[in-house]
Amino acid sequence: MPHIVFDPLIPLSLWFPLLLMATAILGFYGWASRRRIAGRRRWGILSLMSIAFLLPFVVLLNPTWQEPIPPPPGKPLLTILVDQSASMSANLDGRSRYESAVELAASARKQFDSKYEVRLFGFDNELHNTSLDELLAQQPDGSATDLAAALEQSLDSERPQGQFILLLSDGIHNQGSLARLRESLAKTKVMATPIFTRIFAGASKVNDLELELGLSQEIAFAAQQVPVSVYIRQRGTSAKTALVSLKLDGETLEQREIDISENALTETSWMITQPKNGLYRYEFFVEPLPGEVTLVNNTATLLLRVVNEPVRVLLLEGKPYWDTKYLVRTLSADPSIELTSVVQVAPGRLLRRTIKSGAGDEEEQNIRADSWTIETQAERFLTADGELDRYQIVILGRDAEVFLSASSDSPALTRLRRWLTEGNGSLVCFRGSPTTQINERLGQLLPVRWEPSQESRFRLQMTPAGQALRWLSGNPDAEDSLSGMPSLATVTTPGTLKPLAVVLASATEGNQSAPVITYQPVGNGRVVVVEGAGMWRWAFLPPTFQDRDEIYAALWRSLVRWLVSNVGLLPSQELALRTDTTTFSTDEAPTAMLLVREDRIGEPPSVELSGEALERPRLVSAVPAGAPGQYRIVFGRLPEGHYQAKVAGSQADDIAGVVEFHVRGNLRERLDIAAQPEIMKMIAERSGGAEFSSDDWNVLTKHFEEHVHRIHPARNTQTPIWDRWWVLLGIVLLWSASWMLRRSSGLV
Repeated sequence: MPHIVFDPLIPLSLWFPLLLMATAILGFYGWASRRRIAGRRRWGILSLMSIAFLLPFVVLLNPTWQEPIPPPPGKPLLTILVDQSASMSANLDGRSRYESAVELAASARKQFDSKYEVRLFGFDNELHNTSLDELLAQQPDGSATDLAAALEQSLDSERPQGQFILLLSDGIHNQGSLARLRESLAKTKVMATPIFTRIFAGASKVNDLELELGLSQEIAFAAQQVPVSVYIRQRGTSAKTALVSLKLDGETLEQREIDISENALTETSWMITQPKNGLYRYEFFVEPLPGEVTLVNNTATLLLRVVNEPVRVLLLEGKPYWDTKYLVRTLSADPSIELTSVVQVAPGRLLRRTIKSGAGDEEEQNIRADSWTIETQAERFLTADGELDRYQIVILGRDAEVFLSASSDSPALTRLRRWLTEGNGSLVCFRGSPTTQINERLGQLLPVRWEPSQESRFRLQMTPAGQALRWLSGNPDAEDSLSGMPSLATVTTPGTLKPLAVVLASATEGNQSAPVITYQPVGNGRVVVVEGAGMWRWAFLPPTFQDRDEIYAALWRSLVRWLVSNVGLLPSQELALRTDTTTFSTDEAPTAMLLVREDRIGEPPSVELSGEALERPRLVSAVPAGAPGQYRIVFGRLPEGHYQAKVAGSQADDIAGVVEFHVRGNLRERLDIAAQPEIMKMIAERSGGAEFSSDDWNVLTKHFEEHVHRIHPARNTQTPIWDRWWVLLGIVLLWSASWMLRRSSGLV
């Protein structure tokens, strides 16, 4: 209620002598007035005189008119988030986690609908605006859980009345890193939006056998034995053995019964060999056990490219760097690679180093020959006749202007583009932008455009497209270790992506949306950009991280094999249909590349797609990809399953015109279903909310009211009463009446 308060302008200790003085003065006036005025009139005059005399003291008391400020109009916002990912289908007390969450969401809406504005959302890897009826009719089938995106997108930037979030989930966060989730929680804290969490646990195990390969693509010489690492993971079941089959073009070559352990990873090694050069497709298959949650991960495909000659790689660097030193060491350790590295050590002085295997049998091939020469002309490595044709891969480091020339009409760029579009080569920029200034012709080859920025650091994380390539050999869980690898540095930010660019890895810190490993097809070849300096630290880890020592070598070894296995036609092939990987996710559109010899170029052929998830085969048109004889096929998004694509009209025994691939959802969402209470606890604490475990809504109501009171504490407006016109008018009238009475009484 509005009321008057006093805020004295002078200390209270001075009031006592002032009041004594006022009493003495009033006594004097009273004595004087009694001598001349008698009766009731005397006391009226004395009263008016006393009031008029005491007014200055009232002014010193500073009376203030105080009124409470009402809160912003409208109701506070309550956002209820219900997890709809596949892990919420796990059993909880005879029903699924999802059913329990929906029931709780319905109860919360009924409880708070009259007092708050209630919004209802479902989420998996995206946020969906929904209603209670839709939640009841839907099933939890989301392929991934992105808690960070759900929390950020549910925030309302214009909600002065206050807002809070009720999160109903099992706490599983498998889309993006925990660092990104912490950044989202920091935003909710800044926006004064506490999150109240309720976790749903229940069953934490499923029955499943999973088979994975260390590498999905390999290169070997003719008649060379290639070791293939196969990993079998058992979840939930207690089987002692697993039957694994190795097939080539549908024909079983070998079967093994392998001892496995419960809830453990078992590694086994297989040896394969081929006497002739060519591209071979092997399939490993583990027989399913009763009650498996999915059969999609029981199969893995290996592409083996057999060559008569080694893969020739040319590495060009404008200055000596540690990154170059360790990359040379890694590539030269591979017997199937012949490496030529050229590093400028001073203007006009370049150090050329050639490392290659010996000729002959496998033992002689493992003997490496190392030669050194001094060169003076940098541009000749890209402009000399026939020089580029000797290599399948060219790797550009930083400060590559000396090799490319700064002019847009550089002959080096002309030959490099022709080599990519008409030959079978691939270009790799392994430390971001190869030159300080990217001219127009060079920019046309690269998949990204850079923007200058301050130096920042980041860590690498494979995207779903990158995970499907299975580049990291060894333990299949190696991709989870990337977040713990040393950070990389960059002074430029990859900005706009080209239309055909595909991001294989992205940053998890700093510029979290920036691509780190990106590629795009250019003619018959590919151009790959690996962003960031300092990757050499990955090859020089301290002893405590020796279990991750293979990640650096596996990444580069897999990149080389992927580039070589998917470009060019073999001498015996008239056409070839190829995919970038043998496994795609349900969130991406599988694509393939069709290569046709120039003498057979005519009407673009169609590709027939068939699979167990399709009712009938589907014809897909081939689209020219820019270079003669090169076509791109986009199959569109497909449901989970095994698919086969073949060029329409091709012979049944023409394996070059046939590809097989798998489409998988995020299996982690179905297999790793253990609830994560520590994540839900972190969400509640970092956002300023609380964990909500009981069914007593009064507890949650109390939290809500306390939050609203914190953001809208009792506030008042204070206005001195002297600022009001009627107070000033009253004082003037009072003084005037006092003066007139005194005058009429003869006191003035």
